[in-house]
Amino acid sequence: MGAVDWLRGILSRAEVVESWNKPSAVEHYTVGGVSAHAVHGVLWLEQVLKDAEPVGLRRVKVPEYMGLNRVDGEHDDPFGAALRSAAEAFAETGAHIVMAALTVSRDELVTLLSGLPASRAVPVIRVAGAYAPLQEYLPTRILEAIVHGDDVASSVPGLQVPDPPPGAVTACLEVCMEMARARVGDLEALRAFTRAERAIPDALRVF
Repeated sequence: MGAVDWLRGILSRAEVVESWNKPSAVEHYTVGGVSAHAVHGVLWLEQVLKDAEPVGLRRVKVPEYMGLNRVDGEHDDPFGAALRSAAEAFAETGAHIVMAALTVSRDELVTLLSGLPASRAVPVIRVAGAYAPLQEYLPTRILEAIVHGDDVASSVPGLQVPDPPPGAVTACLEVCMEMARARVGDLEALRAFTRAERAIPDALRVF
């Protein structure tokens, strides 16, 4: 729960609440909208873990469903637009309501995760009829919490926040690396780290 607690610490800051209706560092989102979007990710995880475990679905790896979130140019897919609309509507209920929902969901998840096996199937939204095991799905939720927490912090001028938990950052980097390698291949990912003259532009950008 380190990532969620870090996110909660950011959203509870008075500076964030005061900036709730202002534009964020993420295009088309308000500060409140990005905050609500981050919280929606936590609420979604709680809900799918409370639902009956799905059966008969096809197993997919992280790049297959998370890779669809990469945005290039002015492209704004309908799914992303729907998520943004839902988040902004949630944000309009007020910062304190959004925070309260996060706190309740966080506490529910502590209990849920303590009693579930790592192999528990979790349905993925982006690929119909597919699932990922909890042990592979959970790091993607950590990534969402950390990235959007950073979005919120970066949206409020002068806001200083502590670094996210090291373990959470490691989980995020592992997800991103898996996605980059799946998208451009191992050699191109290596070149992006070591040889600017031969690297594919944006080789390591996965979103």
